Amino acid sequence: MTSKNRLDLRGVISPLNLLKCKSCLKSMDGGDVLEVFVSDMDVVQDLRMIVQRSNDRVVYTKKLLDCVCLGIKKGPRH
Repeated sequence: MTSKNRLDLRGVISPLNLLKCKSCLKSMDGGDVLEVFVSDMDVVQDLRMIVQRSNDRVVYTKKLLDCVCLGIKKGPRH
């Protein structure tokens, strides 16, 4: 069963927000989804680049009133 985790990075400065996201993903099981909330579009692009280089993948992007929500699915562990 897939579980969903949430990580609110609104107002967290770079690169701390990227490190927090990477750390959270590392502790998750394969198939789980991490919802990441960010307010800076540059961070969205950085997260997409980091995810592309991993076994994880962005499964959705939602634009909300004050932020963007990225759904990142954890890939299988090696």
